[in-house]
Amino acid sequence: MPELAASLFVPVTVIAMIIGVFLSLVPVLPGSLIVWAIALVAGLIDGWTRISPTAMIIMSIIMVVSQLSDFWLPLLGVQTGGMGCLTSVGSFVGGIVGTIFIPIPIVGTLIGVVAGALLVEYLQRQQVDPAVQAGKQAAKLFAIGYAIRFISSLAIFFVYIFTLATSS
Repeated sequence: MPELAASLFVPVTVIAMIIGVFLSLVPVLPGSLIVWAIALVAGLIDGWTRISPTAMIIMSIIMVVSQLSDFWLPLLGVQTGGMGCLTSVGSFVGGIVGTIFIPIPIVGTLIGVVAGALLVEYLQRQQVDPAVQAGKQAAKLFAIGYAIRFISSLAIFFVYIFTLATSS
């Protein structure tokens, strides 16, 4: 690698990963996958001299666990939290609508998720209390999933920084 490129390599990858971590705050983007891909490309470009294979394996495990959270959270009883299938779909569609029509990051999606669950549950049962409970559950599930994805992105970033710091 030419000397100028070598001297810019670490700062550029760190900045790209920081941007990737912030992109994980955008609900529709796979943040941990973006941050992991940056680490993978950096490792490939650098010939795995700064990023150890062990660190890449750890980052890969974190990314896979994060990306598959939609599959393992229901096994823990977290994903639907007792909401019916139609209410979950309403929550999902509401999240997309909220993201589009209320373009305030996170807030629009959260409002849409809650409104979608409330609306569908109310239309199904014609009762306010179950609808409010569904809205609360949708907000809780949104927060849990969001936290998992964001924390995973941060964890990948910190593993990357740690491996850079210990490789020199």
